[in-house]
Amino acid sequence: MSIDSKQFSEREKDVIKLLLQGKSNKQIALELGISNRTVEFHLGNIYSKLGVTSRTETFMKLSETLLSANRR
Repeated sequence: MSIDSKQFSEREKDVIKLLLQGKSNKQIALELGISNRTVEFHLGNIYSKLGVTSRTETFMKLSETLLSANRR
């Protein structure tokens, strides 16, 4: 499955960027000026859109996609 960046909201993209930097939910919340619960909400949406169930799966799927896109 290819990941289409249009499938994510701008805030979800912000969360993904910080997630890929290895930031915790608390760090993401502080950096974006939102609550930890809001970060969890966005992560739930991201997981659903990617068809994954964990942070690790999300990281792996996004990393693979980014690597394959850079090879083109």
